[in-house]
Amino acid sequence: MKEFAASNPDETLLDVLENVNDVITVRDAETGETLAVGGGVEEMYGYTPEEFKSRRIEEYSADSDTYGRDEVERRFDEARREGEATFEWKAKARDGTEFWTEVNLSRTEIGDRDCLLSVIRDIDDRKEKENELERYKRLVSLVSDPVFTIDADDRIDFVNDAAVSFSGYSREELQGADPSRLVESEDEDGFEKIHRLVDGPEDSVRLEGTVERPDGSTRIIESNIAPLPSDDGEYSGAVGVARDITARKEREEHLERFASVLSHDLRNPLNAAQAQATLLREAEGVESDYLDTLDRLHDRMADIVDDVLTLAREGTTVDDPEPVELRRAVEKAWESTPSDEGTVLVDDDLGTVRGDPRRVRRLFENLLDNAVTHAGPDVTVRVEPLPDGFAVADDGPGIPPEERDNVFEYGYSTAERGTGFGLNIVAEIAKAHGWTVSLGDGDAEGARFEVTGVSG
Repeated sequence: MKEFAASNPDETLLDVLENVNDVITVRDAETGETLAVGGGVEEMYGYTPEEFKSRRIEEYSADSDTYGRDEVERRFDEARREGEATFEWKAKARDGTEFWTEVNLSRTEIGDRDCLLSVIRDIDDRKEKENELERYKRLVSLVSDPVFTIDADDRIDFVNDAAVSFSGYSREELQGADPSRLVESEDEDGFEKIHRLVDGPEDSVRLEGTVERPDGSTRIIESNIAPLPSDDGEYSGAVGVARDITARKEREEHLERFASVLSHDLRNPLNAAQAQATLLREAEGVESDYLDTLDRLHDRMADIVDDVLTLAREGTTVDDPEPVELRRAVEKAWESTPSDEGTVLVDDDLGTVRGDPRRVRRLFENLLDNAVTHAGPDVTVRVEPLPDGFAVADDGPGIPPEERDNVFEYGYSTAERGTGFGLNIVAEIAKAHGWTVSLGDGDAEGARFEVTGVSG
């Protein structure tokens, strides 16, 4: 039994204080006189039971103005009147350390005496977790995208303000509802994918679908969902962040229509014009400087159509990234670069990224072609890793300081035959992957392009 100090202790008091880890005090219900203090007080407060028994409550309370005699009397009165009272109390140990306690007061008879039994429990760790949770909730409430959690039964159990605003439902209507009010999937097994994350290699899953709101309007929403931590390894729910991508999808559809116009309505007449020029040469035997000029103009128009078509299609977001070995992508891109004299040096540690293999290759094709175009056919290009991406640098003349802010703009080119879309396409491909491309400082006055924010 723990040490205790008591006035006129008897066997009943011993039974009350025996084998209890929390601090227990016994007071006279009418006078408030402390009759007994359990030995657990020394570990919690730093006082012996006898010392604690003689202390005023203000001496072991953190804020005597808030947690003082008047507040104690109010709580005691509640216990006397209702038979019990439970409250949190900011305490102070002997060494000045402040901590939170939970006090359970109950009115009881011990022998012939009417007493108030208090059980004091240290809840400082719990309060810290509660405060941390409150901070997280506050942070989540400020996030502009809808954030939600789903319980083990796949019902919504938490939503932030943005989720309420987006959905058109009230918080009460969302909590406990089917997740389809916030997240939808084009795949029938969308939610099964979330469950499989518990045992699978992936940390999260991306779902996309159309959500219908109470007013009948529909929105296309993209959700990234990850399972909640579980002690037993079983599915215990999930947390998701959603984003309204309706406007983005509309832009992509508009770009696709624009690309279709380029592909058919412009390319077909151009192909016909090129064919007519070829017939003049081959069938009619016409040789003329004017015809040569016409061929060059046709080729340039074809280049512009190709680049604009690429720009329209490459800027769409990469929805299903897959592993891409960068070294292999660079080598394939160099094969299609018009240079027999140039050299590309590829670092062995480029690694693998997640992206669209075709677009990653196109990104390198445009950067390598830009190096050949501006530095000459005997250019040396280095492709090397960065902490969160990679860099492509050449040994050419570099880019004048006054031009550096314009290199990624539509139509910008300093080359005579350049269409001005090459580097802009690079920027759009990077953006579609969630990457950033910027102009760095190359060695030997060359140009250096850095792609960062790349995930492996």
